[in-house]
Amino acid sequence: MKKTYFASALMLALTTGTLFAQTLVTVNGQAIDSSVIDDQVASVRASNPNVQDTPELRQMLTERQVISTVVTQEAKKLKLDQSAEFKTALEQARADAAKQGADKKATFKTEWAVFENDLLGQAFAAHIVRQYPVQEKDVKAAYNDFSNFYKGTQEVQLGEILTDSSSNAQKAIADLDAKKSFVSVLNQYSIDEAAKKAGGIPKAYVPLKDLQESAPPLYAAVKDLKKGAHTKTPLQNGNLYAVFYVNDRRNVTVPSYETAKNEIGSDLQAARVDAAIQSLLKKASIKVNK
Repeated sequence: MKKTYFASALMLALTTGTLFAQTLVTVNGQAIDSSVIDDQVASVRASNPNVQDTPELRQMLTERQVISTVVTQEAKKLKLDQSAEFKTALEQARADAAKQGADKKATFKTEWAVFENDLLGQAFAAHIVRQYPVQEKDVKAAYNDFSNFYKGTQEVQLGEILTDSSSNAQKAIADLDAKKSFVSVLNQYSIDEAAKKAGGIPKAYVPLKDLQESAPPLYAAVKDLKKGAHTKTPLQNGNLYAVFYVNDRRNVTVPSYETAKNEIGSDLQAARVDAAIQSLLKKASIKVNK
């Protein structure tokens, strides 16, 4: 499946619908009708009226439904839905729903279908974890890679002044050069109201190695800046211009193996489940109706 084609064709299908249910996508011969997505949209909006019914929301829900369908098909092929553990969990959830009166809600049928598929997805994930268990040697190897990647490197605490013009960004830089406080310059020039309210300096530190991989231009701009320094040239992103300020920088503290091993093990398990799902998607026959 070509992701870009899938996304564009799906968007077309979602924006050219009629009043009648139509098949949006066929997954290994199993149809996903527009009525399913209509019901899911209604359920989402019932729980949060601020969510708007948009093509983007429908695309996200349809893509999620495609993944859910592929995983559910495989889980049933493996007869995971027939296990005592799955049946017990399903029966208990149904009993709880009845006890709370949730089964009387207009959207319950849709919510229950999503829940049942999610539960099957969890059963499939547990199956993969059992079939391909993460061993201690795997965790140690991943920890060594992680440790070597960050060892001897630094992390920075960055403030950002986001402006809507190059001239305002240059004025902000001039004021910082004149030793005006970062907060005062932020309040004068930034268009990011949330940043102003928060003081402009997030508590979190960002490892420079992460910036090097995920945001090379920003990395190049701040990697050599000392504490209290700022970028001398605005970084442009579309019509926005940003000035960055290094509030602090320090050495990265790599946690001990004992501290990190459980989280690393969970990440490795999640990666194996994700790989299994991606394999199912790659093998699946997914046809998007235009």
